[in-house]
Amino acid sequence: MVHLHRSAPWPLFAVRDISDWIVVSQEARGLDPKDWVALPEDAGRDGQSSWWLFKPIKRASYRRCDDSSEKIASELAGLIGLPAARVELASRGHESGIISRNVTPDGCSLESGDTLLSEFGDYLSCAGDDRPKNRVGHNLDNIERLLDGVHAFGALASTTSGFGLFAGYLAFDAWIANTDRHAINWGVLTENDDGARSLAPSFDHGSALASGAQEEFVATRDATEYAERGMAHRFENGQNVPLVKLAKNAVARAGASGNQWIERIGELDPDAVQSVVHAVPGMSEVRRTFVSTLLNTNQRRLTA
Repeated sequence: MVHLHRSAPWPLFAVRDISDWIVVSQEARGLDPKDWVALPEDAGRDGQSSWWLFKPIKRASYRRCDDSSEKIASELAGLIGLPAARVELASRGHESGIISRNVTPDGCSLESGDTLLSEFGDYLSCAGDDRPKNRVGHNLDNIERLLDGVHAFGALASTTSGFGLFAGYLAFDAWIANTDRHAINWGVLTENDDGARSLAPSFDHGSALASGAQEEFVATRDATEYAERGMAHRFENGQNVPLVKLAKNAVARAGASGNQWIERIGELDPDAVQSVVHAVPGMSEVRRTFVSTLLNTNQRRLTA
C-alpha cells in the first residue's frame, strides 16, 4: 500500500548505537571502506539478510551529508511503495553514519548490473579503479534487454515488470537528484532453489539531495536551478541528459508498469515529504529548505 498523506509531523529519527554489533564481513566494492555488521544474536545465522552495511560519514575538508540523504531517500521510497534498502542513522564509537539493511534475501544471490552487462559486447565496465567517464553500454537499450524475463521484486512481481521497476528507480533518482545510478548500484537477485530472477531493491542513495554541497552552497544557491542541472552522468552519454528526461524515456518504454511511479510521486502530499526532511536530527534549516525545495521542484518536473 502507498501512503500518500501524513498530516502530523514525524518524530525525529533515532540514531542507533551499534558499538556492540559484530563485524561479519568487509565490503570490497566502492572507494571507501565499509563494514557489514550484525547484532550479536544474528552474527552466526546462515544467510545475510540480517546484515547491515555501516557507512561512516565521509569527511574531506568538510562534512558531507550522505547520512541524511540515505535516510531521507529510504523513507521517501517507502512513501511511494518503491522497494529500497531500509536505512537507519547510526553511531559506532566516535563514528557517525548510517546502516543499510542487506537487500539480498536468504536463499538468493545478487549480481550487479555491471557483472551482468559485461556479457554485452558494447559495455564498458565501471568496476576497475580507473572508472570510465562515459559509461558506454550503460543505456536503456541494454538494460531493457538484460531485464527481459526478470521480475519486479516481491509483491510487485504480479503487476510490474523488472524493467518497469527499473524505470521506477530512475523516476525516484530524478525526484531525489541522485546522480550515482552506475551499474554497480543496482542488481539482479537469483533464487538458489529455482533460479527465478528479480530486480533487487534500490540501494545506495548517498549522493542524492545535494549531499556533497557545503552549507554555504545550500544557503546561497537556488534549489530550483540546481534541480535543472541534475544530469545522468552514470549512463552512456548521460552528461547531456537530464535525470528527468532519462526517467521519462524509461517510463515511456515500460508503459503502465513504469508510469505508475511518476503517478505515485505526483500524488504525494508535499507536507508528507517535508515531514520526512524535518525528521532528520541536526540538519540546518537552510539545508532543510534547500532539500524540500529540490524535492518539490523535481516532483513538478516529473509530472509536467
